[in-house]
Amino acid sequence: MAIIVDKEKKRTAIACSCKEILLEYGIKNLTVSHIAKTAGVGKGTIYEYFENKEDIVFEIITSFIADHEQQLHEISTMPISSKDKLLHFFNLIYENENSQEQLNIYREFLAISMTNGTQEMIDFNRACREKFATILTQIIQEGIDNKELHEAAEGLVSPLLTFALGLVVEEHTVSLDAKEEIKHYIDTLFTFIERKEHR
Repeated sequence: MAIIVDKEKKRTAIACSCKEILLEYGIKNLTVSHIAKTAGVGKGTIYEYFENKEDIVFEIITSFIADHEQQLHEISTMPISSKDKLLHFFNLIYENENSQEQLNIYREFLAISMTNGTQEMIDFNRACREKFATILTQIIQEGIDNKELHEAAEGLVSPLLTFALGLVVEEHTVSLDAKEEIKHYIDTLFTFIERKEHR
């Protein structure tokens, strides 16, 4: 009897087995040979599941983003103030060495997206933004419902996401202290959107 292979699961398994070497080598230095050896399959099998190296990287980043999204959902349900939730939301990607490595991979992905990105990359970035916007909307709406924030705060979701993306780039290019920038930004923002009785 023939063994039936779930191609989607196999594709994900190959990509996920390569997370560590992607973090070690980066996108530019990672080769299909590295990937095949790490995944325990032949190079031919790699090309059976992926069009090219970038396709594998895309799958791995999708996995990173899914993990990050789950952590953000957990933050959004914590029994803390809206301000503290936003601080945790933005600080999450700067919390430990593993987060920094993933952030470096994401920066490489952004660079590729901006220089010779495909429609798939654009769609992926848009989908990520929508997922994060949903979580931010939930945090802000809860703050409005709890009378912590003014109703006008609901218009801040897109600017908050733009700030986060800008910080990902600037923390790397001009050596900003990301956590300090986040604290300053949120403190300043809350002087305008927080209801006085909650200060």
